[in-house]
Amino acid sequence: MNAGARFGAAVLAMVLAGWALASISSYDVIADVDPSRASLGPSLDHWLGTDHLGRDVAWRLLKASQAFMGPGLLACTVSSLPGVAAGALAGFFGGPIAYALRYLATVIATLPRFVLVLLAITIYGDNMWILGAAAGLAYAPTLAEAVYNRIDSLKRDEFVLAARAHGLGSWRILWYHLLWINCRYLVGRHALYLFSYTLLLETTLSYIGGFGVKEPTPSWGNMLAFEFGQRDGNPWGAWAPALAIWLTILACNLLANSLVEKRRA
Repeated sequence: MNAGARFGAAVLAMVLAGWALASISSYDVIADVDPSRASLGPSLDHWLGTDHLGRDVAWRLLKASQAFMGPGLLACTVSSLPGVAAGALAGFFGGPIAYALRYLATVIATLPRFVLVLLAITIYGDNMWILGAAAGLAYAPTLAEAVYNRIDSLKRDEFVLAARAHGLGSWRILWYHLLWINCRYLVGRHALYLFSYTLLLETTLSYIGGFGVKEPTPSWGNMLAFEFGQRDGNPWGAWAPALAIWLTILACNLLANSLVEKRRA
């Protein structure tokens, strides 16, 4: 693992730790309003200071991770399950099923993903879990096509022929030798990119308003919007969520880029 990947893993570990801490904590960031301590700078009592309503920025930053963590993981799951299955079956067995699956994937992939997600949350409700599921389904065809190309290029290799000669069945060859051995890095990269996309999508919607997480429930996006432009306020009210968004997306991409595929049997 190179230095960039180690940095990315460390940042994601801190994000996960913050999310876990926020999940088990009973600290009420919504009721924590005290105008007498508005726009305070960082201190031992408030590590990142307070916003212009007197709310603790550090605790709101931790609690805001709940807005995207669950939906991001849901998006990765929803995308991976049908995407891997469809791409693997189409690539390995071919035939009319492969043609139909690839045609469907191509049709979905040509549609604007952002519009599909907005359409889903407009129809089914402005809910971050709906957003995560919609993002996962919108990007499943991309993963399916990548898995298809990988499986289709490997299924005639010598190690597959050798496995067949040793009596291994098609399912064993497909799920272990092709998918697990040769496609897990591809799927991991896709999941990391999709997680960062879901984070960016959630924070963007929460920032512009209308969709996404609404005040007073914290989100990195609405925290940034809430403090943006407060000239006499605590600068960490806006800098903290902005840096958190940037570092998390950077970490996902650094870690994803380190997952180099190793073609082996």
